[in-house]
Amino acid sequence: MKKSFVFYIFVLLIGLNTSLCAQDSIPRIIIGDISIYESADSIVGDGIQGYVSYDALTNTLYLNNATVPFLWAYRTEGYFKVRLSGDNFINKMMSSNDSCTFFGPGSLTLGGSSIEIALDCAHTDFLALTEGATVNITASEAGIFTLYDGLMDPDPYLHIPNLVVDNSSLIVTAPLCFEFISDLWLSGCYMVEPSNFEYQLDTWLDLSSQVFQNYLEIRAGTVDVPSHTVSDWQVWGANGGIRMEQLPDSQTVEVLNLLGQTVRQFKTSATNVFVPLKAGVYLVRVNNQTVKVVVK
Repeated sequence: MKKSFVFYIFVLLIGLNTSLCAQDSIPRIIIGDISIYESADSIVGDGIQGYVSYDALTNTLYLNNATVPFLWAYRTEGYFKVRLSGDNFINKMMSSNDSCTFFGPGSLTLGGSSIEIALDCAHTDFLALTEGATVNITASEAGIFTLYDGLMDPDPYLHIPNLVVDNSSLIVTAPLCFEFISDLWLSGCYMVEPSNFEYQLDTWLDLSSQVFQNYLEIRAGTVDVPSHTVSDWQVWGANGGIRMEQLPDSQTVEVLNLLGQTVRQFKTSATNVFVPLKAGVYLVRVNNQTVKVVVK
């Protein structure tokens, strides 16, 4: 009887040790070809540039002017966080955590693959941007996509992540800006494109019947543009600038950014004008009339 009990404890300890070893063999995150099992400072590897570090205690990845070829945040306890400083680039990202949050004030560009941010539908509750983060996504198929495993969850709509944008900016260029995203929450920001999309701040928006194709732009801050029809002149954003037609003669045209700073100012000498500008949102003011336009 005593031998049987000792043998049982021995087998139990071996099983426990094997389980712990198996658990320890799973990396917390994978960056490029580097597997990270615990906190790491100044992570280096093939294709990794700039400053990259990971705090296992808070499950936070720090990027400072960094370039990362691939990031996989494996399922770990708690929420996965990415702190952005400066301008950063990731070719492709996957997350299997309860949530994934990008913190500013830096920016992150994801581009170069068919799907840029892939979320695990069995675990992930939400994807969030906060504290002035700017995330720019370019993909050939879908910008933000929820991975669906029919074996784990026969109905993908039973558990679909939400998207939260809080005082931050999100720009997505893809045939499908996102797919299998349940609800959207905007706070301290506004929808630039699609311009006809109706929403209320600090209110969950049901996206189950919404399809965002080709281009989505959410910007931090607020903008107050007079709601009126410009009857005597026309203006619209184009690729690489602003196009204006039927301008009145000898009038001052002023182009401002969303901070209220003047970026272009001139007197009209022709009725049709094209003003080259970088991509963004601008206010065009002519003869005490102001219009908001988007340059792509």
